[in-house]
Amino acid sequence: MSQPQHRYRPLLLGAMLFFAGITPAWAASSGQSIPEEAHQYWWRGISLVMHGQVEGIANLSGGIRTGTTATGLWKGGLALHTGKAGWWQGGLFVVEGLAADSGNPDGLYVGDLQGVSNLTTPYPHIARLYKAYYRQNLGNYTLRLGLINPNDYFNVTGVAGELFNASYGIYPTITANIPFTPTYPYSSLGVMASASWGNTTVLVGAFDADGVHPFRAPWGRDGMMYYGEVDQSIPIGPGTAMLKAGGYYNHIYGPYLTQNIGIGASASQGGFYGTAEYRWKADQMNWGIFLQGGGAPNTAVVSPVNAYLGAGLRLRHFIPDSPGSTLSLGMDRAWQRQTGSNMGAAETSLEVNFKQPVFKDFYIQPDLQYIVNPGANGPGNTIPNAFVAIIRLGWHYHLQG
Repeated sequence: MSQPQHRYRPLLLGAMLFFAGITPAWAASSGQSIPEEAHQYWWRGISLVMHGQVEGIANLSGGIRTGTTATGLWKGGLALHTGKAGWWQGGLFVVEGLAADSGNPDGLYVGDLQGVSNLTTPYPHIARLYKAYYRQNLGNYTLRLGLINPNDYFNVTGVAGELFNASYGIYPTITANIPFTPTYPYSSLGVMASASWGNTTVLVGAFDADGVHPFRAPWGRDGMMYYGEVDQSIPIGPGTAMLKAGGYYNHIYGPYLTQNIGIGASASQGGFYGTAEYRWKADQMNWGIFLQGGGAPNTAVVSPVNAYLGAGLRLRHFIPDSPGSTLSLGMDRAWQRQTGSNMGAAETSLEVNFKQPVFKDFYIQPDLQYIVNPGANGPGNTIPNAFVAIIRLGWHYHLQG
């Protein structure tokens, strides 16, 4: 959808120019949520963590038209560790909110399907309660219950975490086919459990299908989103491989969801995904490679984006005396079928990303992307290939005892 230009954009760009002129650095988390491990208890089991990010996006050539926009995101999380508070062991309460002032680079300038930035949202301005859940560890078992972002745990590729294109974080076979599915900036009420045996972990979860209004009809009265995944860690040579295979099923049955969120005559749909990562260390540098793939074997009217493939490389600590410096390369491709046909076109994105800590708790991250056939349109309806430049500045803060 097209979004208006907003008055805060000059302030965001001004802040970016200010921070770009001073030279800082820090290593951010890979997802758009504050990870649980970032909550190191401060006082009586309580922790407070805040993240801030601002970026400028410029479509330099091709696409719908050239132009610039900006996005700013703030996240704040409060957690209570029950064991550190002197209560029972293994418990964690988490509350997190977010606020974003977001541009619309895809709809206004690039015209792409996958999304050039994982910070942008469908709305120019959004502020909401993002997460509020309880986690309990019981030996090899973990249970979570409450307002959750499923993508914090399912369909995650850690090595791809620094890349900006949204498809590396959650595949377009899910987000492009299921509008308002619970993932950033949405979340939903749900329950999930995981169990680990040696190098194997199994995860299952059930969540409300409506991520936009999670409290409108809670606990699945309008529909449910189900996930299941198996993770396997395998030591190979000098490093470790992580293999993940999962599936999802989105089932909606209430009139609200079928009219506002459903696609086609049958809104319920499912699909599968998988990822393979390999990490190793050589010459004091940390290397990582990944391969992603997913499919949505439904009719074209239900799941127009029927296949996805991604691959890339990450190199960390390659600048002496700068352990957080990270270079990432990525390629992703999404296939979109035309209604009434199993044939379609594909969109391909090539990306290079560099992340550099500058001073305590700050980092700067420039990114370049080249998008081939934006929108995955068929012959006669193609958009010129786009060249996009992004620069992101990030900040992290947590209370320490």
